[in-house]
Amino acid sequence: MKTHCSLLAAIGGLAVLASLTSAAHAQNVTTDPVGAITITLKGNSDTLVSLPFHRPVALETQVSSITGNVINISASANITGNQFIYSAGNQTNHYYVQFTSGNRAGMFYTITANTPTTITVDGAGDTGLTGNVGTSDTFRVIPYCTLNTLFPNGQGINQSAGFTGGQRKSAIFVVDNVSSGFNLAALTSYYYYNGSSSPGAGWRQAGDTGNLTNDVVIYPDNYFFVRNSIAGDTQLTLVGAVPQSKFATPLSTIAGNTTQDNFIGVSVPVSVTLASSNLQQSGAFLASTGFIGAQRGDQLFVFDNTVATINRASVATYYYYGGSNSGGPGWRLAGDPNGNTAIHDNDAIFQPGNGYIIRKKATTSPQSVIWTFAPAYLP
Repeated sequence: MKTHCSLLAAIGGLAVLASLTSAAHAQNVTTDPVGAITITLKGNSDTLVSLPFHRPVALETQVSSITGNVINISASANITGNQFIYSAGNQTNHYYVQFTSGNRAGMFYTITANTPTTITVDGAGDTGLTGNVGTSDTFRVIPYCTLNTLFPNGQGINQSAGFTGGQRKSAIFVVDNVSSGFNLAALTSYYYYNGSSSPGAGWRQAGDTGNLTNDVVIYPDNYFFVRNSIAGDTQLTLVGAVPQSKFATPLSTIAGNTTQDNFIGVSVPVSVTLASSNLQQSGAFLASTGFIGAQRGDQLFVFDNTVATINRASVATYYYYGGSNSGGPGWRLAGDPNGNTAIHDNDAIFQPGNGYIIRKKATTSPQSVIWTFAPAYLP
């Protein structure tokens, strides 16, 4: 729901701050390599952003047993009751479990309760946890990124002096991954208010001026977009731990007979080609039987953040042709000037920090299939 320095350093715009490969066994945590990437948020424009890094791991352990959505662990993990449960003004982190081995490797689940020997998670519709998570499967507990950890005290965006209209200089829009359909509007938006009106400076949700939203969660497998409403670029620097797990996310249709947009952030800090993404091979992306119209299966929409625009549209559409004509199976680019024979398997489409839409073709009843792949830097 989730290294080699030379590999990371080769990625444009990515700097490796530290590479610590030895295990720090104190408190059951391994120290991960740390990286950073700077994203330009253009003025008078929308910029899609995803998270190639995560916050420091709080716990690393293994499953003793699992019943439903309750994971049993050893008391040697040394945790306390409700240690991983959010408490406004007291414990400001929301935590998730991410499996690092087994059939659910890479998948993440929000923690809803914990005791010294159990961790309860929200399955978010995954009814197969018991059958797919086994004894000795390993997992990590990681705090989610939030508005205020990504943009502390409004850094990286234009701060707002008021609550309405032209007083809002930048806004963070959260995409809608819960409604059925396509071409969906953003679910909600947030802005950073720098004034003194109660309860003071901090993040606010549009339409709610009286409450702070500093601790709102940003999910690792979605993107959000930043709208700078005035001229002049800002810079967002993302710093964090390099993921040491497979990438995994469900691709779904939410309602029967309805085409569905899935808003995707690929949470790895390296470029990934269409072929190495395992998107089609994993069974999560429906192949096309032809090149036009209803022959198309699922489609991947790609965006270009370098051009300033509001309500950003995709600049390229890819689909996987599974037939034998025109050069046989492979990834195709819609409207390719080189024709249908041009295969794009080796195009490095997935870039750190960007966002994508995967449009699932309608299915008779709702379906969900896990897309998973191991980034090249993992053994």
